[in-house]
Amino acid sequence: MTHRLVPIIGSAALISALALAGCAGPGPSGAGAGPGASSSRATSSAAPSPAASVSDIDASVQTFVTALDGLGIQHSEPTRAEVRLSGAKAVFDITVDGFDAGINVFPSADVLAAWGQASDSFGGIYVESGNAVLSLNSSDGIQDSAAIAPKIAAAVGGTAHGV
Repeated sequence: MTHRLVPIIGSAALISALALAGCAGPGPSGAGAGPGASSSRATSSAAPSPAASVSDIDASVQTFVTALDGLGIQHSEPTRAEVRLSGAKAVFDITVDGFDAGINVFPSADVLAAWGQASDSFGGIYVESGNAVLSLNSSDGIQDSAAIAPKIAAAVGGTAHGV
């Protein structure tokens, strides 16, 4: 039975790291973005107003929905879901081409980078745009996800990962 304990401990450590990344203070600007990258994140320590945060979230969701519509990719209406330990400030469940997917909107580039590293380590397929991602199905629909991710990335001016 101890052989099952190693993956559980590893998963617990990853979840803890992601939770801490979501709670950590501001780190270096543009972490994980590569040389010469810059971040448009405000340097003010004041929290964004609720209205600004909601409009930022809505704009991120609308970016992906508009791209899916423009590409003729079947999808459901995004439904707000529980954030849990992702570090995101908002999470939406959505189906894309009949497969479960999600839209995550992150509070900063640093939190997104930590989430992206975890997703990459698990073989996740997602499209990054700004501080948001469209996380596509990486199990039953993996072939479909790998085929459409670059198209969606081009439509949103973002980057496809895991393809």
